[in-house]
Amino acid sequence: MAPYSILLLSLLFLSLSPTFLIADSSYSGDEETVHLHFYIHFIENQTEVVVAKSDIRVPGSFYNFGSIVVVDNPLTEGINITSKPVGKVQGLFSVMDSLTVVWSANIVFTTGQYNGSSLAILGPDDITKPVREVSIVGGSGYFRRAQGHILLKTVSVDFDTGDAEAEVDVYVDTWRSK
Repeated sequence: MAPYSILLLSLLFLSLSPTFLIADSSYSGDEETVHLHFYIHFIENQTEVVVAKSDIRVPGSFYNFGSIVVVDNPLTEGINITSKPVGKVQGLFSVMDSLTVVWSANIVFTTGQYNGSSLAILGPDDITKPVREVSIVGGSGYFRRAQGHILLKTVSVDFDTGDAEAEVDVYVDTWRSK
C-alpha cells in the first residue's frame, strides 16, 4: 500500500504545482508602449447597420435602447474621410442609456507598419463626455498580448444624417518577441 500512497502523493503534488513555472520562451518580457493617433468616421447606413432594436426610444439618440449596431468604420490619418487610410473599426456596439454605447470591436490596421495587426476593444463609451476611454483587451500580429486604452474625442456630428467623426488616441502596451 505504501508505493500506491507515494504515487498518489506525487500525482497530487504535480497537480497542485503552479503552472506559471512553465515559461513562454518566445517573449522576452520587454514592454513597449505605442501611441497612435487617427480619426474614425461613422457613416450612417453605409458603415453602420442596426441589426437589432427594441421599441424603447432613447431621448436625444439616433438609436433605441438595446439596439445592436454592426460597424465597419474607416480610420484615417487626418480628419477628412479622404485622408490616407489607416484601417477600420470592425465589430459592434450596443446602445444603453442616453448616448452611451458599449463597444465590442477590433481596430484592424490595413496599411503601414501595423498592416495585418489588430487591437481588441471592449467597454462603455458615453459620447456625451468630451473625452472617453475604452479598454484595449488584446490584439494580434504586432499587438499580440496587448493591453491599454483608447481615448475618443468627438470632432463633429451631423444630427440630420447621424454621421460623425471622432479623434482617436491609442495607448497600447505590447510585449515584443525575442
